Amino acid sequence: MERAPTATVSMPSRTIVRGSQPITQVRPRVLVVDDHDSGRRALGRFLELEGFDVVTAENGSEALEALQVSPPPQFLLTDLRLPDLDGLELAYHARRLEPPPWIALITGYAPEGDEQDHARWGLDFVFAKPLDLRAIVGLMRQVWGVRGPSS
Repeated sequence: MERAPTATVSMPSRTIVRGSQPITQVRPRVLVVDDHDSGRRALGRFLELEGFDVVTAENGSEALEALQVSPPPQFLLTDLRLPDLDGLELAYHARRLEPPPWIALITGYAPEGDEQDHARWGLDFVFAKPLDLRAIVGLMRQVWGVRGPSS
């Protein structure tokens, strides 16, 4: 497989109705899933410093458990390749939550398919490694309407 170009972002168009429930959390919750400890911890810490409530999982099984804990995450950032199930399978399960989280696949490989395929898999975004963390946070704030901690 080929390495993906730097900072590639794919955004399939999708309308999500989040319901009429008021937002009870000050900080949006993010589930970060990556089997590489250093990457998972670095991304999680960066998001915490940017004002997000972060939960991490090192594999798909842990992530499935974390998706069932209340409050559910508003964002799921998952690596494509995990030891027990892949990020696409995880996205499939996460998409069934109500309301579903925004789902981003993180991959070091060129994503296969186009935006329609990504939407069919339940993906809102695809981020290629190496990650542009500021762009990811900016996009997360844009879709959720969140201000940073210093705003």
